[in-house]
Amino acid sequence: MSVFNALSTAVSGINAQSTAFTNLSNNIANSQTVGYKATTTAFQDFVAGAGGNSASADVSDSVAALTIQHVDNQGTSSTSTDALATSISGDGLFVVSKGTSSGQTYYTRNGEVYEDKSGYLVNTSGYYLEGYMVDQSTGTLGTTLTQLNVSNVTFKPTETTTLTSTSTVGTSTGTDQTYTTAPTTVYDSTGTAHQIGLVWTQSTSDSSKWTVQAYDADGSGAISNASPSPYIVTFDSSTGAMTSVTDATGSVVANTTGTSAEIPITATYNGVAQTIKLDLGSIGSTSGTVVATSSSGTASTSQGSTLVAGTGNTLTMDSTSGAVNIAAETGTDDTYMTTPLTLSDGSTVSALWTKNTTTASTVNDEQTWTVKLVDPYSTSTSDSTTAQVTFKSDGSIDTINGSTTGSISFTDSSGTTQTMNLTSSSVKLGSSSPYTDTTAITSDSISTGTYEGAEITSDGSVMAQFSTGTQLIGKIALANFANVNGLEAVDGQAYVATTSSGNANIGVSGENGTGTLSVGYVESSTTDLTKDLSSMIVAQEAYTANTKVVTSANTMLQATIAMIQ
Repeated sequence: MSVFNALSTAVSGINAQSTAFTNLSNNIANSQTVGYKATTTAFQDFVAGAGGNSASADVSDSVAALTIQHVDNQGTSSTSTDALATSISGDGLFVVSKGTSSGQTYYTRNGEVYEDKSGYLVNTSGYYLEGYMVDQSTGTLGTTLTQLNVSNVTFKPTETTTLTSTSTVGTSTGTDQTYTTAPTTVYDSTGTAHQIGLVWTQSTSDSSKWTVQAYDADGSGAISNASPSPYIVTFDSSTGAMTSVTDATGSVVANTTGTSAEIPITATYNGVAQTIKLDLGSIGSTSGTVVATSSSGTASTSQGSTLVAGTGNTLTMDSTSGAVNIAAETGTDDTYMTTPLTLSDGSTVSALWTKNTTTASTVNDEQTWTVKLVDPYSTSTSDSTTAQVTFKSDGSIDTINGSTTGSISFTDSSGTTQTMNLTSSSVKLGSSSPYTDTTAITSDSISTGTYEGAEITSDGSVMAQFSTGTQLIGKIALANFANVNGLEAVDGQAYVATTSSGNANIGVSGENGTGTLSVGYVESSTTDLTKDLSSMIVAQEAYTANTKVVTSANTMLQATIAMIQ
């Protein structure tokens, strides 16, 4: 009966308009919700009947309402008082999780984040922002998604790019002079500390010329002595200033007054080559690296002791002025290396001393050190034997391999076996550091800093703010989908992936069409109040009209029943 069909159709119309009204109500309620994406309602006609084209077929019509998502609609950006707030310009979504132990991944446009009490970056809906964290031990950005945390951030010393020399390497009137700097701390890209020293040697044929060569004071052979090292520096005998710098092949590095004299030091740390610029000062200037003249003071005191080559390929510690001080008794220094010694066959050798991790025994408060011979310009020390040396509390040697004397053998690069003899009077621990002047070389690395907070940059980098600068903590992850409107909405302006949306393509800002970031802004709701209020009036009228159809159908049915009676 057609009256029943009309009644059924009107009821479906009421349900459909109720859905539309619900969607409009939700839009209006979230008109101020950060990152909210307004929905619209689409109506769909259903026809059920006998089939065919018969005009007299008993046909039942109805309507269904479909909620349409518009996750891809871009909301306007508005400024935020939250310094960590970030909005996306593009199709990307923030990757978030719910709680620190949740395994479910969510996606949202709500970038109004703050740091919670545990250091996690959390948005106003309680979702934890995810991204890629920097490995604090290596300084490299990870590749595994994790919740971003900015607590317990330690300062990583910055990579050394420049060493500046201010040495007075000798006197303009002397001959056969040498000068060794105290080892200077440098840092690689991971913030790991290393030691570099410089050896200055005066030419035996021209007293105005000096060679300068860097060496790895850790004894691991990170710095090669290959050509064009060492470099040759010529000084003016009357002013003490540099007049020229050339490499070992004769190529000019600098020879014009006022020109910076800069030579490269290449060190390989953890398999990565790092070039450090050694700034000697300017040609013609007396404020950088100089030699002392009769009117310009005295030469700097050499900070390194050398080995002494004896007959029969024997070596001893240079003890002409008494036992060599390798460290302070109560200091924190745990290594000491003698200045590289060039042997008659062209090989180089140094004695490397290393304090054991357990530095004192329960008897006499003794310290134990290990000593071995190394080629300071080679990574191979496999041919060297070692000796264990214990020092008494007064700094003097107690035992050498359990005895009062000892020796160490070492096969140098020419295949010659060198032997170092140790005696109880050759080495000591002093009351102070062996390096009395550590100012000859300065590094541009920043080694310390006080943590002051975190910030986010426009490329999604999460930076730690220190009193001495900023350092990368992590990077925000962004996701995109083949069909972003196929995501399933959940609480808190968040979404989960579905078969309709496809899998997430996750990267960082600018990748996979995710767009760019604006820091200090949040994305406003996409609700259009004017349009939705107008649509609400239309939905209300349509709902009322459908109720009138129900009322009319009821009247007609009552009339039909009365006719039968």
